[in-house]
Amino acid sequence: MRLLQLLILFCLASPVFAAGKLPTHFGEKMEAALSCRSEWSNDWWRSYFRQYMGDPLRVWGEAEWFEAQNAQLGGNTVSEVFVSLPTSGALMVGALIPDQIETVRKKIEAAMGFAFVPLAGSYPRYLSKFGSVLVGLPNDQTKWYCARWNLGNRP
Repeated sequence: MRLLQLLILFCLASPVFAAGKLPTHFGEKMEAALSCRSEWSNDWWRSYFRQYMGDPLRVWGEAEWFEAQNAQLGGNTVSEVFVSLPTSGALMVGALIPDQIETVRKKIEAAMGFAFVPLAGSYPRYLSKFGSVLVGLPNDQTKWYCARWNLGNRP
């Protein structure tokens, strides 16, 4: 019985089982989603983020925002991740990176092996051939996201 109790305590203390700790597969799953190379739903990501990151920091811009625990994605340290609300017209998952868009773009291209092309507009934006988007923000941060329009045919 004592061995069983020790095993249970070990499992509860392990980062894999503790709430609020990112699992080892976090980077792989998020990079696939951010690069628009995986299937997903906002319900799945909301559940996943809540399981490993707890409650959202805020709800803003039709999305829930979560503390990213300085996760590394595409060679960049990420401060927050977000997922669209079920009522949103888009299926969106994204990350906020506290660095300038050119630095972020170069790191993603080097780490993940695909390129972004610039989009015309009044602020810096880039698009990959898979549909992944980078947007430069005025506060020298970058949003990296994948968005798909909710046409009613996805969960």
